[in-house]
Amino acid sequence: MNIAMTRKGFRTLTITQARLLLREPAALIWLLLPVLLVIVFGNIPAFQSAQASLGGKRVIDVYVPTLAAMVPLFLALTGLPMTMAGYREKGVLRRLSVSPVPAAGLLAALVTVIAALAAAGVVLIVGIGVLAFHVAAPANMGSVIASFLLGGTAVLALGLMVAAVARSGAMASALGVPLMVLNFFASGLYFPIAQMPHLLRTIAEFIPFGAVMDAWAGQGALWQHLAVLAGYTILGSLVAARTFRWE
Repeated sequence: MNIAMTRKGFRTLTITQARLLLREPAALIWLLLPVLLVIVFGNIPAFQSAQASLGGKRVIDVYVPTLAAMVPLFLALTGLPMTMAGYREKGVLRRLSVSPVPAAGLLAALVTVIAALAAAGVVLIVGIGVLAFHVAAPANMGSVIASFLLGGTAVLALGLMVAAVARSGAMASALGVPLMVLNFFASGLYFPIAQMPHLLRTIAEFIPFGAVMDAWAGQGALWQHLAVLAGYTILGSLVAARTFRWE
């Protein structure tokens, strides 16, 4: 197979995976829910006032990055492993092993689609917050972009770890949802990070999207946050590669 055909085949696989994923109601709900929440929060008058408990910030200011984080967390920690587990459970991967379509190519196409959707979701939500509700952009945008990119790869690696061992969609959900909830907590979804006790804030720094939120807020050492995210990415990828089973 020549390079041109390989690229064409991968492009076809990617388009197919995008269509299949976007047909799932759950995927659309989790893509649209954060957008809806940003609009709702932005139109609540009390959320437009600065609060001392949030360090002088508004509720909408602290929740825009948190709501943006919902998209990659859902897609990477539930969407990816549940889709792959479903393929494994239905024997799709086994059939691909004797077809011209490589199973590894299918996985790469799915990861590409999820990464693209996650990036689009983050940009859309942050854009709405900045343009519609005057949320201040972070002072060091380059650091924030780097942290979100590494945060995305970190949770994708964790999602691949779940996908590597989950034999069914139910098992993938049972393993992936707790990881998603943990990251929700660390990112300040349930209550703002600024209102967490010191111990919880320290623990959250070592959870992928807790590190991302600290980078957004300019809290702590940037090198530490990026190192945490790189560590999850590298170790998660290695574990997933060693444990992944196609059947």
